[in-house]
Amino acid sequence: MSVKMIDITSKEPVYREAVARGFLKVDEDTMSDLINNGVSGLGNAASIAKITAINAVKTAWRYIPLLHPIPITYVEARVHYEKDGIEMAVLARTRAQTGVEMDALFGLFTGLLAAWNTIKGCSRTCTPEWVTNFMGKKVQTCGSSRVDGMFDIRVVNKVKSEDSVGLRIEDFVDNANGPPIVTMFDVTTEPTYYGEASAKGFIRLREETVELIRQGKVEKGDVITVSKTAAIVAAKRAWEILPLVHLNYLTYVNVDARVIEDGVEIAVDTRNVSNTGSAMEAVFATGVALLTVWDMVKKYEKDEKGQYPHTVIREIKVLKALKTPAV
Repeated sequence: MSVKMIDITSKEPVYREAVARGFLKVDEDTMSDLINNGVSGLGNAASIAKITAINAVKTAWRYIPLLHPIPITYVEARVHYEKDGIEMAVLARTRAQTGVEMDALFGLFTGLLAAWNTIKGCSRTCTPEWVTNFMGKKVQTCGSSRVDGMFDIRVVNKVKSEDSVGLRIEDFVDNANGPPIVTMFDVTTEPTYYGEASAKGFIRLREETVELIRQGKVEKGDVITVSKTAAIVAAKRAWEILPLVHLNYLTYVNVDARVIEDGVEIAVDTRNVSNTGSAMEAVFATGVALLTVWDMVKKYEKDEKGQYPHTVIREIKVLKALKTPAV
C-alpha cells in the first residue's frame, strides 16, 4: 500500500484555528502541593506544560509524519488545577492551506506529558511490589504512581473561514500559579540501569473509519505501519521536545497497533541502558502513534461542520516502569 502526504499545493490559504483539551489524572497529595504551593517534584508543572505546549504546536510536523508544516501565527495554553488532576486547553491559529487541529492536539498532549514528567515518581502512599523484569529477575518497584495517565484528549472546536473568527478559551479558567522553579533531575551520580517501560493508549473512531483501516482503503496509506514507525522515531526523540527528559540510550523499542471494534489501540515497550528509565519515551511514542492515526483518518472523522464529535484519545497510561542496576 502506498503512503502519501495530501497535495495541498493548489489550495488557497484561509484563516484556521482549533482548540484542544485534555486531562492528566494525578493523585490528590500531589495536586494539593500544586494548588497550595505551585510546585511539586521538579518544579512548576503548569509553567513547564505551557511553554512545552507552545513549542510543540510549532514543531508538530516534525513528529507526525504526514502532517504539513504550516505557519503557526498564535498559540495560547491554559492550565486548570483540580482536586484529582490537571486539565489543559491549547488554542492554535494559522492562515494556511490546511487545518491546525493536529498541531493543537500535539501541543496539548506534549504539554500534559511535560507536566507528567515534572511530577512523576512514587507517591507518599506507595506500596513496594516485587515484579519480574525483562531479564527474568525479581526487582522491587513502587506499586503506585503520582500520575494515573492522560484522558479525553479531543478537539473541542475548530474554524475554517475567509475572515478571522477568533475562538476564545476565556471560559477555561487558568488557576495555576507558583514560583518559577524548574529543575532537571540530577542523574550524575546515579548508577547505570537496565530500564524498561510499557505504555498503552486508545483512540476512539467511527465504525466506518475502522473498517477503512481494516480494508487498507485510507487515502493517506497504511495507517498501522505509519503509526508504528512514527512511534519508534518518537521514542528516540522524546528528549528533544520534553524539557526535563534526559538524552537516553534506548536499546529497544517495540510497537503493537491493534485495530479493534471502535478504534485503534497502541502499545509501546522500551528498554534502555542509562542513568534513568524510559517511561516518558514510551508514553511519548504512544501519543505520537495515536495522533498519527488521527491525522491519517481525520478526513473520515469530521462531521458536516468540520468538527470531531466522536474522535477522542480516550486514555494513555504507563503499565510498567522498571529500573534494574546494571551490576
